[in-house]
Amino acid sequence: LPNRDCDAKASIGEICCTVNKTTGHCDLDTESDCEDGLKEYKETYVQPFIRILKKYSKDVPVVVILEPDSLPNLATNLKHPHCGNKA
Repeated sequence: LPNRDCDAKASIGEICCTVNKTTGHCDLDTESDCEDGLKEYKETYVQPFIRILKKYSKDVPVVVILEPDSLPNLATNLKHPHCGNKA
């Protein structure tokens, strides 16, 4: 998810709500609606994943498990000034 788990530094940066045009890294100081980051997340991860699931769902049972760490990050980072973009 965009801007999530930014305190860890290990997983931050793949998808950002706002990209710093100079450095190319996440601009964690800019508050936004995260439209760009969410669009990239959907197009890069979600839609290709859904296409694969649809391709095989008639042939094999499909179960989707969200990474367990993602949900707590959504909650714990809400009030963090850099990670808690309200998007």
